[in-house]
Order: sequence, then structure tokens, then C-alpha cells
Amino acid sequence: MRKVVWDMDPGIDDALALILALKSPKVRVAGITTVAGNAPVEKASTNARRVLEYLGAANIPVALGAASPLNRPLEDALSYHGSDGLGNCSLPPPKLPLQPLEAWDFLVQSVLDAPDEVTLVATGPLTNVAYAFELQPKLPELLNRLVLMGGAYGLTPYGKGNCTPFAEFNIWQDPEAAHMVFSSGADIFAVGLDVTMDPAACLNSQHLEQIKARHTPAARLAARLVEYQVKYHGCCRMHDPLALAVLLDDSLLDFTLAKVGVVKGNDWDRGVTRILPSDSLQLIHVASAVDGPRFLKLFLSRILKE
Repeated sequence: MRKVVWDMDPGIDDALALILALKSPKVRVAGITTVAGNAPVEKASTNARRVLEYLGAANIPVALGAASPLNRPLEDALSYHGSDGLGNCSLPPPKLPLQPLEAWDFLVQSVLDAPDEVTLVATGPLTNVAYAFELQPKLPELLNRLVLMGGAYGLTPYGKGNCTPFAEFNIWQDPEAAHMVFSSGADIFAVGLDVTMDPAACLNSQHLEQIKARHTPAARLAARLVEYQVKYHGCCRMHDPLALAVLLDDSLLDFTLAKVGVVKGNDWDRGVTRILPSDSLQLIHVASAVDGPRFLKLFLSRILKE
């Protein structure tokens, strides 16, 4: 079983990934930190706790993180995820209090308490992770690994931007933080749009009907989230669940070892992730292919089980 600390910005796909994690025996979510991204950080923190409480996992601590990227104001994605960030799914407000620690302090403490045991999963902008690495420079080497959703690497026909024509949302939101993290020396597995935009890895209306046919809390919540995406966007992209899939079955994805540069600043190419001429330094694992049907079969089997 992998011990996971998860930095997230829920977000429909974060919530689907969290449901998947809670239904997967190979993963133990030891804590969640929230960051501004898909939603403002207060709303993201509310959403994380709403999902945990609805699924009977209120024992998992949630710590509030950065309210904005390192160098610029937040530009959220509520226009895509619904005004509540969760497809207007009508979950009740949370009763679970937030952790007293700030997100970066929580991340540092969690890793120092269990060196080499914690897998950090990051499915939002990398602001909190950058703060944690700055606070404790040895943190990257003390992680078991860092699995993140972010980037568009041009390794497949789908490896193009979704926020601009060139950049993926999480990296574009805070490219300075991404640059710090990608240069940190952590053992990074980056799952980007090259695989998450593959149509074979997306839920469609037929999958939605399968989910609706089951009436467990997990299936009911997943149905509401997926239905919103199918209704307004034609299908449900599985960005964050695919990042989590690295921990559930590493044969679902192929990875290429590469050196990656992140374009900082605020020009047209902000947030672009470029494969650079490789050397032995700062190589990361970049997802380059996915077995979409097998991934969806895994996702549905976990979501739909009693």
C-alpha cells in the first residue's frame, strides 16, 4: 500500500481521482493539501472536505494552501467546472475543520515524519509544492516519488495546450512554481495532456449510464460529476485520475525519460513545457502513451464496486 499525501485543487477531475483513490486498496491517502487553481483555495478546501465526508473518509486531514500563484493573481476554471467547482453537485457543506498547519508545513512534516515512504501526488498548480521545497531543500530527495498532472509535451498528437494553444492549465497557472519543482531533483512522473486528452481514455455517455445504474455513494457522486462534463463538454476528460493510475497499475502508461524546461514569465509561451536535449541531470518520467480502454475498465471497476 502506498502512503499518499495529495496536493489538489478540486475541480471535477480531482474529485473523481479522489473517489478512485478511496476505493483502491493499493493507496492510503494520509493527508490532503489544497491550492488555488480550478477554484479559489477556500472553495477547493471546501470541496475536498465535502467529498471526503460524503464518502465516509472524514478522518483524512485537509490543510489550506496558497491562495494565488507565486507571481500573479489566480485565474480559476470555474467556468469549466461549475460555480461550486464540482459541477454543481449539491453536496452539503463540510463539518470537518481544516488542519491548523499551512499546506507547505503539512507537506514538510508529513515527509520528514516518514522519509522515503511518502508519494506526493500533485494534481493542481505546483505552488504549494514549490513553497515546501523552498522551506525544506532536502524534501525532494526524501520523497518516494512525485506524481503530477501537468504539461503538454508534444509526444503524441494530443500533447497541445488546453489553456492556451501551447500550455496546459496547471503549469500555465504557475510556471515559476513548476520550474522550481521540475528542477528540484525529485523523482517525478509527469502525466500531461499527451495522454489525458486521448479520446480512448475519456468517459462518454455510455460510461455515464453504467455509473448511474449503481447506487452506492461513490457511484452517485461520480455520476453527478461525469454528467456535468458530458453535458457541457461532450465527454469527461480524466486528467487527474490518470495521474493517480500511475500508483494503481504502472503498466497502463508508457513513460519517456526526458529533461523538461518550463517557460516562465507572462508572454505568449507562458507555461509551455519543452523537451530539451537530455543530459544526466534533472531527467523526469513523462507519460507518452496510455492504454485508455484498460484504464477506463479499472476506473469503472473501482467506482462501481460495493
